[in-house]
Formats: sequence, structure tokens, C-alpha cells
Amino acid sequence: MKENLDFLKVFPKDRNGLYIVYEVYTFDNLFRLLLQSNFDHEEALCFVLCNCSLSALVFQERIHNKRYEKLSGEDALPPYLASCKAQLIYELMTMK
Repeated sequence: MKENLDFLKVFPKDRNGLYIVYEVYTFDNLFRLLLQSNFDHEEALCFVLCNCSLSALVFQERIHNKRYEKLSGEDALPPYLASCKAQLIYELMTMK
């Protein structure tokens, strides 16, 4: 059974309700948190593909090149910190 995914509540979303994962740092943190929440690598990948808006860079660097397979839940940031950093990075990327 999967752990509570409440940490996702503060991850930034786009207008379609998908989690914004435009850079590898956010991908890595989110993926590690999913692993820590009892997802295996394939389940976490399916979750990301179905629920996240990904940039081409993230898709190529982490998914196409299968680098997600090397990530470990043991290296995860605390959920609140990971989501705050994802929000901060998104805000910095969208500043005008």
C-alpha cells in the first residue's frame, strides 16, 4: 500500500492540474519521495508520466536515458523541503 502523498499538495501545478516538473532537480526530488512512499521504480515512473508536466530536458535526461533507475528513496529530501524548493524554482523560472 502506498504511503500518504500529502506532500504533493504544495508542489506547483499547471492550469491542467499536472505537477510542474521542468528541471531535473524537481524530478529527482519528486521521484525519490515517491520511492520513499513505497512506489517501485516503474510505479513511480507511471505516476510521473500520468500526473506531471515534463520538459523535454527532464524527459530526455531522466526518463529516456533511464537515469530514474539509479535514484533511491533513501536520498529523498524531507517532503516539505522538496515541495518548497520545487515551488521556489518554478517561481524563479517564471519571473519576468
